[in-house]
Amino acid sequence: MDITWEPLLPVEHNGPGLEYKVSYRRLGVDDRWTEQMVKRHLFVVKNTPTFVPYEIKIQAHNQEGWGPEPKVVTGYSGEDVPLASPEDVSVEMVNTTLLRVRWSLVPANMLRGHLGGYNVNWWRMRSLLASSKAAGEKQSMRVFGNRTHTLVPGLRPYSEYRLSVNVFNKKGNGPSSLPVTFTTPQEVPEKMSLLRATNPQRTSITLVWAPPMETNGILTGYRLQYQQMNDTQHLGPLHSMNISQPDVTHWVLDGLDRFSAYKFYLSACTQVGCGPAISEESSTAAEAPDLNPTAEDFTPTAFVTPTHEDVASTTTTDSTSEGITPVAAGIPTGMTLLNVSYFVSDTYAKISWTVPGEQKDSELYVAYMNHREGTWRTPEAVSASKAFHLIDGLAPGSVYTVRVLASRRLDSAVIFEDVIHTSEKDADRQDAGVSSRGWFVGLMCVLPLATLAALIGCFVSKNRGGKYAVKEKEDLPADEESKGPDEGTFCEYSDNEEKPLKGSLHSIDGGSEVATGEDDSDESVEYDDEEDQFNEDGSFIGEYSGRRRRGSAEANGPSSSVA
Repeated sequence: MDITWEPLLPVEHNGPGLEYKVSYRRLGVDDRWTEQMVKRHLFVVKNTPTFVPYEIKIQAHNQEGWGPEPKVVTGYSGEDVPLASPEDVSVEMVNTTLLRVRWSLVPANMLRGHLGGYNVNWWRMRSLLASSKAAGEKQSMRVFGNRTHTLVPGLRPYSEYRLSVNVFNKKGNGPSSLPVTFTTPQEVPEKMSLLRATNPQRTSITLVWAPPMETNGILTGYRLQYQQMNDTQHLGPLHSMNISQPDVTHWVLDGLDRFSAYKFYLSACTQVGCGPAISEESSTAAEAPDLNPTAEDFTPTAFVTPTHEDVASTTTTDSTSEGITPVAAGIPTGMTLLNVSYFVSDTYAKISWTVPGEQKDSELYVAYMNHREGTWRTPEAVSASKAFHLIDGLAPGSVYTVRVLASRRLDSAVIFEDVIHTSEKDADRQDAGVSSRGWFVGLMCVLPLATLAALIGCFVSKNRGGKYAVKEKEDLPADEESKGPDEGTFCEYSDNEEKPLKGSLHSIDGGSEVATGEDDSDESVEYDDEEDQFNEDGSFIGEYSGRRRRGSAEANGPSSSVA
């Protein structure tokens, strides 16, 4: 148990050494006080029973003495969740959707804390129209305080429910009571989900409909009403008739005036009564068009009629209602699609169709579901005149169910439904994307670098090893250098545009050779004099340039004497 209080202000200390004396005892059990001196304004009492009352008082003390005598207050030890559940839970139907619930209070000694209130929990087990049970989402209502009854709204007619009640405090919820099972009574059906007037003749019109999504009971039939309209939209007398066949979803209404406009009202009925009506307007034809196709004109792949879990697939049905004739099988009703086909790839599917001219302004909704995920994608609105719809982003190698609907609701009338299979990804197409592979990108980067390195190596090799044609002669012995041109020495180097080297002489006008008469010793001396003509890498550039100059001088000298 935590005991806290507001500490004295500094101006209220009235001296040094302020302390607090905490005194406590169980209410109605202990006579003696348990006391404890503390300097803080917090004290914790340990090992106390769960949620029992205590008398508590706090008194201040300083070096001068005790403060005034404090007031005694009542507090409780720590709370815990309740131990008991409410008993005597009972239910009473106020109407088809409203329930009154009653229960008895939980004893105070079982609450183990301050009473917060009661939780009423209920969940729908199933519709009484279905044989299997499928528990719905649990719903709750919180009632605060010491109350023993409440009203539960929003129940669905003709259904089975379960209900329980539990008490709660600050620590949490106590155990729930034993569940009570109850059923709600039947109610009138919801509004019809679809009504269409088609195939107008001179004296008849075909009516097509789909049952309501929630019948709220056992469907007993339909109530059909109609009245004639004039050019000013004035309505004539209302004609009414009952259709006692709940499984029939389309009829031919005969006995109408030619070239006249009518307004039709249709509502579904249970044992309780008929629900709200849906309306549709249409006109009979001036001349009877050829709108009586045979059964072979409409194969299952040529058109699809609106379907519902309650729509019958019989060929004909007898009726005793006056002026109403059942529609024969094979006649298209409602929204009609012709030549429905589809093409399926690995990631998309194309749904194609054709529609009659009078329905090109209609709007369709395409929905699809991946069987692995089990959830429907939001239906997409498509104009019927578009004649096709592309479903993109499908998973390869998967199974899908595709629906073409008359409205955005997935459970509305289905115009077309089929199961498609997307193909696996093409392996060749995967290989075609080799340019995106890592090894290919790496190879494309390495090849230019290798080519550039080879070019640089060739350039360096050519400049260093083959810069001059005579570089290989540098290492030859000196005696071989003095050999004549016939012995394969330096004289092998020649240039058509240069003057002859020493050892030979041409005339200025290109005449015959004149011997120089120089001996080997002179040649050796000339070689020694031109050592400074070597360049830094030791080549014989200097020699050839020196000889070329000397050759020119020798040639010019004799020419003057000859002249």
